[in-house]
Amino acid sequence: MVLTPEQPDDLWILRRIISKGDLVKSETSRVVKDTAEYARPDKERIKVVITVEVEQIRLDATISRIRISGQIVDVSNDIMSKGFHSLSISEGHRLSIKKPEGFSQVQINLIRGAEASKDSYLIVALDGREAGIGNVKGTHLKILPTVESGITGKMYAQSKKPTNYFDKIADILGSVYSEKDQIFVLGPGTNKNSLANYMMQNRKQFDRVSVIEGSDVAGEDGVYVAMRNPNLQEALGETRLSKVSKILAEIMRRISLNDNRVALAFNDNFKAAKGGAIESLVVSEVVFSLKGLEEDFIVELLNSVEESRGETFLLDSTTDLGKQVNSLGGAVGLLRFVVA
Repeated sequence: MVLTPEQPDDLWILRRIISKGDLVKSETSRVVKDTAEYARPDKERIKVVITVEVEQIRLDATISRIRISGQIVDVSNDIMSKGFHSLSISEGHRLSIKKPEGFSQVQINLIRGAEASKDSYLIVALDGREAGIGNVKGTHLKILPTVESGITGKMYAQSKKPTNYFDKIADILGSVYSEKDQIFVLGPGTNKNSLANYMMQNRKQFDRVSVIEGSDVAGEDGVYVAMRNPNLQEALGETRLSKVSKILAEIMRRISLNDNRVALAFNDNFKAAKGGAIESLVVSEVVFSLKGLEEDFIVELLNSVEESRGETFLLDSTTDLGKQVNSLGGAVGLLRFVVA
């Protein structure tokens, strides 16, 4: 298969489907120095396509990159000799995977699921002075640079229009926008309406702009507040983050009622998964820092849940939901039945 990860969630899927012994082909770079007698001592970075037989694969602590290491079995030119090499794969980095034993049904389902579900939207939280912008992909939130209007209270001229301010916001949105994205604008006052009208009239590429009421916070803080806004959640419908929010709410409800159909922390969830008891599992990045826990066990946990037709979700600390799962030990599960 030839795949290109588009979201942080996709990198986790790659981590789960790539195994030791697979052949992975991708582009890397090599620094080359001209060694001719009278050559300048400049270095040039050359792109090289290599194929490695996988020996190790690791997801970094921020869940934003995977590192695939192994012996080189093929290389596109002779500037790079065969030996041991590591490929670093991040969003937008294309690669091909060849599995000697073929892809399992679980792995195929993971890839199909990633193709079918691509939550991607942008949030703008603004007032007359600043605009915070967030880019949500799957379960990951990336905060983009804050835009300042330059308007300072009573000192600015009333004739000054916010066109330049809106242009700066639109330019940042345009740097990450794709045609599938929705843009949601929130904040106190009428600036959100003015921005939405301006973008629809002057930036025709933004054809899915919605104003959301019920938020009075702007800037970066406003983006985080917007993520909890019920009007925004209703407008979004059934996204992966909204599903996780409902799962965590149900977990907390069961805990308050002393309902034992809940598993907390890694070991309890691993035991429940082996018994086919997990209906929904949420794992956060903190499990990657647990002492003595190998990544392969995390992969085994998630695969066991999905083999029993359960749902799995991976979160990081960019959202409040991810921080909540971190505080609960990094893994929480809703159970179909109580596990003794």
